[in-house]
Amino acid sequence: MYGDEEKTPKGRKMMGRNLIIGDIHSRYGKLMNVLKKACFNPDADILYSTGDLCDRGDKPVEVLDCLMGFGKSFCPVLGNHDSWLEYWLHTGTADPLWIERNGGDITVEKLSAKPAKWLEKLRKWIEEIPLLRITETDIIMHAGLPKGVNEEKLISIARTKRPTPIFMTEIEFMNLIRMGIDMREYETLEELYWDRDYLISAITSEYGDKDVMPPLRTSRNIWIGHSPMRSGKPFHSESYHLCAIDTGAGKDGPLTVMDMDTTEFWQA
Repeated sequence: MYGDEEKTPKGRKMMGRNLIIGDIHSRYGKLMNVLKKACFNPDADILYSTGDLCDRGDKPVEVLDCLMGFGKSFCPVLGNHDSWLEYWLHTGTADPLWIERNGGDITVEKLSAKPAKWLEKLRKWIEEIPLLRITETDIIMHAGLPKGVNEEKLISIARTKRPTPIFMTEIEFMNLIRMGIDMREYETLEELYWDRDYLISAITSEYGDKDVMPPLRTSRNIWIGHSPMRSGKPFHSESYHLCAIDTGAGKDGPLTVMDMDTTEFWQA
């Protein structure tokens, strides 16, 4: 899971497709509809995910049960909403920003009704979700490329199991700074599921803006979510090797599944 080039899971049929789904945000109806439109077959296909599985929608339990049930056919990366959920599962404390402004209140309410055994299963499952996946042809992260990071550094991150839980409150972060701990590596990891500068650079460079991050030097395709596309369609930048597929399912937009090899996509 953490290697620089992920391999086809054992037992997987080689004729299956590599699909990727944008931010789901507990939209169970949209999830079921778009997987049906894409003819997703968990016995043959692999379904990658840009993260943000919960919050905002009212069906987090149904979504999580469905995705966990796909086993090794489902390959997500950690989103910022997933990091909030993981922190709550580990500590019993919910970050106010998550609860008050980002739909975490719905997730906590629904999940609190589940038995402890189910919550423990979920906690262990989320612990195994990496920040970054790199295959022979693709790089998958939630938000964007950290500043100053090259492909070699990304491969190093992908090979290393992330901290769990990775989210920390501002007070916890500042306490570590006061202890003299260098937090630059943590901030690099955090950018993978929070920062939008790489996407913004890809968009604004098309309009001639020169004050942008340079494209990553890579032959791989980069897949992200996190930033809802106002058009309701995936955004593609050939020069930045980038495809952004959060099309706003967390609000009123569609949920998107795309074939990573053909770029055909389906929406619900």
